[in-house]
Amino acid sequence: MKVAYIQPKSFFCWEALGIGYLGAYCKQHGFTDQQFLSSLWDDEDLIVKRAAGADVIGFSCTSPQMRCALSLARRIKQQNPKVWTVFGGVHPSALPEETAALPEVDSVVVGEGEVSMLKILNGCRDAIVKSPYIEDIDTIPNPDRHLIKLERHLTLTYEGEGKRITSIFSSRACPFGCVFCASNSVWGRKQRLRSPKNIIGEFEELRSSWNVDYINFADDEVGIKRSHLLEVCELLIKNNNKINWGVNMVVNSISEDLLIKMKRAGCTDIWMGVESGSQRILKSMRKPFNAEDVKRAFKITKKYGFSRRAYVILGMPDETLEDIRLTDQLLEEIDSDVVGFTILAPFPGTRFYNPAKHKDVDWAQVDEYRNDLTATNTLTNEALKGIQMQLVEKYKKKISYHHKLYEK
Repeated sequence: MKVAYIQPKSFFCWEALGIGYLGAYCKQHGFTDQQFLSSLWDDEDLIVKRAAGADVIGFSCTSPQMRCALSLARRIKQQNPKVWTVFGGVHPSALPEETAALPEVDSVVVGEGEVSMLKILNGCRDAIVKSPYIEDIDTIPNPDRHLIKLERHLTLTYEGEGKRITSIFSSRACPFGCVFCASNSVWGRKQRLRSPKNIIGEFEELRSSWNVDYINFADDEVGIKRSHLLEVCELLIKNNNKINWGVNMVVNSISEDLLIKMKRAGCTDIWMGVESGSQRILKSMRKPFNAEDVKRAFKITKKYGFSRRAYVILGMPDETLEDIRLTDQLLEEIDSDVVGFTILAPFPGTRFYNPAKHKDVDWAQVDEYRNDLTATNTLTNEALKGIQMQLVEKYKKKISYHHKLYEK
């Protein structure tokens, strides 16, 4: 059985960690003839030529990646009509029936992919495949980073930032219900945690085998279970960890004693969703905190010397200029080190996706940093984009890396 995994074109250079997990899990169960091809790195004619020899091809897709994935699948099927194409990821999981109805798609994996992909490799040919979540995620092997050719990504990060940077997951799923997020389409709501010992083992693997010197925790949120993060930190300290790392955290999960341990364990960066300075907007987003929680979190993380990133979302339906003024005021007060301004995108899987309204949207033209779709009850799309540009200009000395990509 020959298996190919394809990473469709994306504006951002992700390292295909999810495909690394699929590859490792299927290899553990006897499927060793696997290859990885990426539109970020590989010429698409080469991808078609090499993938056409596979028996099964897996595409992992966000909404913006679907157009590229369908184009590649169409071309590959022209070369090899017998190939079985499998679509998984956020977009197919959010719209399984619609995705399965497409002529380029043979099977759709809904949710977590490892068990379902293994079923397909063992002969399942259902149009939609959904499996129970793996409760003990320690049983999943670490991502096959040789398969996904991690060295290319490490070389790129070293050239751009002077550090060999990769990512890990310490958990799966987020229990919160933020209305703009589609993550639960894949992972559900019940957070499953890897054991601290298992996480530390991956740290050691990345140090010894890949010479990594910085790790991004790719979890939606870290530290929701405080005792778990404390134990991870204690083990890192005990092992004399030399790799720096950064995490996403909810502002009201941050405490001084936790920060002290995190700092000793090598954490240097904390990324926090500020989202809005308006309590009315935070409530409509279903955020579990208020502006005072934000102020406190940024104050104490600064006290302990962390680099602090603030995420802001513009474009909630009832947001007004006054709400955005409150956001700007809050940003001035918290004085983050990095800030990013996104515009709410109504991706499938979020509460803002409307099948009738968004049926014909070209999602390849939409991401969190730019879209021509979103307007509020009082602000047009053009007005929102203008406000975003004004804020980017005001905070240009602190602006996030993703904004800088658009300037290139």
